[in-house]
Amino acid sequence: MRAPNGSRLRLVTLSLSLMVGGGPLAGCHKQPPVGQPAQGQAQGPAPDPEAVKQSYAALKKEFADMQQSFTDLSKDLESIPPDLPGYPQLRAVFYATEESRGVTDAKKTILGDRLDSALRSGKPDDLRQVAAAIEDTHNTGRKIGEQYLQLLHQVMAFQRVGDQRKEALAAANAAAHPAKTKHSKSK
Repeated sequence: MRAPNGSRLRLVTLSLSLMVGGGPLAGCHKQPPVGQPAQGQAQGPAPDPEAVKQSYAALKKEFADMQQSFTDLSKDLESIPPDLPGYPQLRAVFYATEESRGVTDAKKTILGDRLDSALRSGKPDDLRQVAAAIEDTHNTGRKIGEQYLQLLHQVMAFQRVGDQRKEALAAANAAAHPAKTKHSKSK
């Protein structure tokens, strides 16, 4: 594989920058669909602050449980023999998923600060935005949870293969070196 030349690299970088940075600009002057309020106008009744607090508390618990699950799975993953076919890919997927969990966990922490700020401000729009962000983070957590379950099943399958390999090696060693029998000592 050859390294990209400078102009190709700049083109790729520019394209990515436009895709990432240009997205919000494209929609900033759009009119809302008929029947929906324009940006900055009220969007119905304000969410119940207690309900938003409870939703955030559930989010915190969800991510604390998820962190413990990933910690346990990490120990199981690292106990698998690294020379099994497919292990490097499994390990890479695990750590990519763990990174996503960590980033989302950090987002959850920031949401706590935003919730406190919205409650202090008393502005319904602020609370509405935080409530929506909490819901989005719950949805992301569900997706990460689904990925966790897939990884758990894969790790368990690798553990079974590793255990079968150990048993086969033990049987081969036992057959190669017959058990020593105790001989009676004569005096």
